[in-house]
Amino acid sequence: MAKDGSSRLTAVCFLASFLWLSCSSQRHSLIDQPRLSSFLLLLISGAVAVIASLFSKWLPGADGRFDSDAILKGMQSSLPHRPRRFYVPCIILLIVIRLETMHRIMYNFQCTTEGIEAFLPVLLAAHEFLSHRIAPVVSDEPEDMWGNPLEDFKNWIMESPITLFFSTLLFSYGVFMVADFTPRSTYFCSTLIDPNSFIVSLQWLGVFIDAAVIIMLWRVLSWTRTTKNRLRTLGGILVVASLGVSFLWLATQVSQRREIIGHHPFRGIGSLYFFDVFSTGLLVSGLVISAALWICDSTVLEPTAVATFTSGMLSSIQNVLLIGTYQQTSAIQPLMMLTIISVGFSTFTYASNMRWIVVVKRTFLLLLLICIIIASIIFGVIKHKPLDRHPVDDLVYKSRVEADRWLRHATISTTLKPAVAEYKDRHHGRDPPRNFDKWFEFAQQRKSVVIDRFDQIENDILPFWGMKQQKIRDGFEILKDLPDIGIIKITDGKAYHNEPSDPLQKVILDEAVSMISTFVEHLPTMSIAINLQERPRVLVPWNEVHRLTLTGSKTRFKLLPNHPRKRQEDGSVPLAGNSNDALKTPLKPTVRPYVSAKKFRQLQALACPPGSATRAGVHWDVRDFCSSCVAPHSQGQFLQDWDMSLNPCHQPDIFNLHDFHTTPHRYELYQDLLPLFSRSKTGGFNDILMPLARPDIDQEPETQAFNEKKNIIHWQGDLKDSKATTQQSFHGGHRNRLIHFTNNASTADEVSMLLGIYVNKQEKFQFEETRVREANGPLPFETSFTNIEACDDADCQLLHQEFGLREPGTALENRYVMLLDSADGPPPNLLRMLRSNSVPVLSSIFREWYTERLMPWVHFVPIDVRYHALHSTLSYFIGMKGRGSVNGREPLTEPRTEDAQWIAEEGRKWAEKTLRREDMEVYLFRLLLEWGRVIDDNRDNLGFVL
Repeated sequence: MAKDGSSRLTAVCFLASFLWLSCSSQRHSLIDQPRLSSFLLLLISGAVAVIASLFSKWLPGADGRFDSDAILKGMQSSLPHRPRRFYVPCIILLIVIRLETMHRIMYNFQCTTEGIEAFLPVLLAAHEFLSHRIAPVVSDEPEDMWGNPLEDFKNWIMESPITLFFSTLLFSYGVFMVADFTPRSTYFCSTLIDPNSFIVSLQWLGVFIDAAVIIMLWRVLSWTRTTKNRLRTLGGILVVASLGVSFLWLATQVSQRREIIGHHPFRGIGSLYFFDVFSTGLLVSGLVISAALWICDSTVLEPTAVATFTSGMLSSIQNVLLIGTYQQTSAIQPLMMLTIISVGFSTFTYASNMRWIVVVKRTFLLLLLICIIIASIIFGVIKHKPLDRHPVDDLVYKSRVEADRWLRHATISTTLKPAVAEYKDRHHGRDPPRNFDKWFEFAQQRKSVVIDRFDQIENDILPFWGMKQQKIRDGFEILKDLPDIGIIKITDGKAYHNEPSDPLQKVILDEAVSMISTFVEHLPTMSIAINLQERPRVLVPWNEVHRLTLTGSKTRFKLLPNHPRKRQEDGSVPLAGNSNDALKTPLKPTVRPYVSAKKFRQLQALACPPGSATRAGVHWDVRDFCSSCVAPHSQGQFLQDWDMSLNPCHQPDIFNLHDFHTTPHRYELYQDLLPLFSRSKTGGFNDILMPLARPDIDQEPETQAFNEKKNIIHWQGDLKDSKATTQQSFHGGHRNRLIHFTNNASTADEVSMLLGIYVNKQEKFQFEETRVREANGPLPFETSFTNIEACDDADCQLLHQEFGLREPGTALENRYVMLLDSADGPPPNLLRMLRSNSVPVLSSIFREWYTERLMPWVHFVPIDVRYHALHSTLSYFIGMKGRGSVNGREPLTEPRTEDAQWIAEEGRKWAEKTLRREDMEVYLFRLLLEWGRVIDDNRDNLGFVL
């Protein structure tokens, strides 16, 4: 590389653009529209290159060795072969083909092999080896006939194209192996329907196309006489290639059926996409232009070698820093790859005569690499040691302490006066609602353990304090005539509903009315809309909810006795939801009857705050495990903070790993804050949670003791719950992944497992990389789909072929019962399992009215929906000793059966105390008192005062 500062500045621009793109490309919205995004990025890059040509004299390298009359000054030997006429159209065609292969690879990204792109420098080195020309030596000095043979041999080694090729191969292989250390996601590649070998072949084809494009572009640009003409040529190639991509995009748009919602202007989606296109387009422009100028000033190999080495070194250092954790179980492998990359690239710098690597001198880089290797070895020795205690021991202890603390905070008040004071302290100085004394008396009569802690009610209702009462009533008018919406009216001390035609929905409303009837005489007149479907429906952008929440949180309540209210002729207060003002103007409901899975994920991202990982864009890398997504709610491999794990805003990968996110939303979805009550919701939704009975679940008490049950991990799901199978839901659906992980794992699937070992006759624990098939052997998994109906549709037959079917079993016969969500809601039998003598092993993304009352590792065993800690968690309770070999030896993990039995008992006792029907009534009473006030026109002055 040339030593001048302008050339080094070009290299800095290239490397900065490359690193920025590598980091930002993990999450953005461009993946949702691949061909359109490719067209726009090429068009922007081409336009920027053409515009940059107008200012070429100020660009780095404008006075480089190939400018002006360089050819006439005797520098022909440093130029590549003259390009052929067909090179430019061939480059354009190859760019279009390369993008199409990339789209196909991205569609089946779970089947790709990590790190194949690292061999691009090898192909370019092979080209240099095959096209190597010995430069003629022009010298007036006579040749030394008696030169030093060792010096000649050294010069031959360092200048030989063979050395260049093998040094490139060495560090490229190291980068390839480093990529293989990345843990894989449980988003699986099916051996039945996925073209695994074909996708890997496309990856190799893409690398060869990249090499061909770079070499031909190098020849074309090197023989262009000025920087201005180079940039114009480059811009023209990119613009014409964008037109080719646009033709393919238009063809696919015409051939494919448009989505049902088409291009409806959902709030925020369009602006987010075009911002990503513009910002990424500028980055791609910087990368392409700087790369083009750099290769003309050096060689075709140098930029790709530096980029590959940089990415490999950063990944190697990251792997070294993970030594001793579940993500990096070996210390030798990352240190070995770090050394291979360092030695290979160091040799490469001598073989290619690189005295400067970007802005760093070669000597300084060598010293830096030596220091990094020594520091990494010391760090690896210190960190690679077994654990003294199993992390679950600590989690159980900490959770037990936290459960006791939660209970103390929830039961502070024993009389009405401290209950009122506690309420005001927790609700921004606001007085309790009217008839709060009646509720307190009701709660004591029902022996409610929870008196002071109803955070879920506060979180659900607080945004409505920021809305005008009339707007809330208008929202009710929108809801009341929509399908699958139940209406309960409370007036004159009575409650009744709108008698839906569906018998199951009628039973749900009957149960709700029955609970309300126990305290209805203390409620104000109101009407409420209840979502009778499992899926939540109110998904409001974060900016709107945040604005309403801030408005509702302001201290604007007059701490005065209640003012008299205007009453109707019969003495009752006006009926909320039936105001005459609300009926004067016809309302047009903003209903979305169908939302595709792609648009649904975008809308959920908009429900997250700006700056969050999910809001930043789509997580398209379904192949690799997202460690940054689990870190905020985990202690190492194990789930620690259950409440945070239900928040999708820091874990964008979850949108590829659950049926709720990967299947279309087939029910009405609202982007306006509407007063809709639902049984459950996920993070980001704004439905108001309320207790609703499940009449289809057996509520008979269980009599079989824990010790009498089978020592089996059980889960079964009905195929009829798989209402739609998409590409994402088939490979990433949470139920499909569990069955694949425990029954159908391929020979390449691996899992990090915490196993027991003995060190100096003391039990220790260490993480080991284990084949999933081998890890499944000692653990008694019984997971399967069942189907009691005819399997006659295509989706059912596909799932049957991939996963098989088994006869329905009895879950409560087993000690460990896994509880997974349905495609639309939480596990329907969660309360049933909590009341049993089995251990609930819960993996969920949903909240219900009682979620805040449950404590992980005390009332249930939590499992992250990614299942990366499934084997380590269950092996802690079941044990591995005497159950078979793993990694060629028998693990020494002792079973913690007593801990499992304790969790089962604690969960059952807690459910009997706080999750009874009486507790549902207490919660519902409190909820409706709060709601009755928030919809009242005089709500700021309405409250209970002692």
